[in-house]
Amino acid sequence: MFKRLVSIMGLLALGLGLGGALVTEPVTASAASKSTMKTFPKAYRHTWYHYSRGHYDTVTFGAKRVGGLSYFNGVATKYVAYLHAHKLTTTKLKQHPSWSTAVNVTARQATWVNVRGWNQIMGAGDFYKVMSKSVSGQQHQVLSQAGGAGVWTDAHYYRSKVVAKQLGNRHFKGERYY
Repeated sequence: MFKRLVSIMGLLALGLGLGGALVTEPVTASAASKSTMKTFPKAYRHTWYHYSRGHYDTVTFGAKRVGGLSYFNGVATKYVAYLHAHKLTTTKLKQHPSWSTAVNVTARQATWVNVRGWNQIMGAGDFYKVMSKSVSGQQHQVLSQAGGAGVWTDAHYYRSKVVAKQLGNRHFKGERYY
């Protein structure tokens, strides 16, 4: 009886796992491109602010770099990565700890910029998209940051500290959040 119960539970777990995989929407890379991005899109090139728990997190995009400051449990961490392009078919890459790559991907009817480490072979990387959102009748440029295989949104960034503090951890309709 115990063996049969374990077998049934194993099949149930497998079914749930496969069912969950089928529910996740696909993330597709841009088929038109044969290499990773050479520069970040102009709409991204700015310092963006997110306010939460008394701190401002920042993400700054330049033409060929992305960097920022983030807080976790009150501890600040700075990061920077330099964008370098390579052919999508490249299989052997030299080690460059501060280099990154980026490609456009489509998820949930939106185009995201997917930033990954130069030698990253596991994990989804970080996803970013710029959009215009209306809040109380005012239009705001919003940089959404997401992660994971499901491109789950974890933060929104704004072009000014004032707006970031006003809107804080606001959720927008149509996003999937962690």
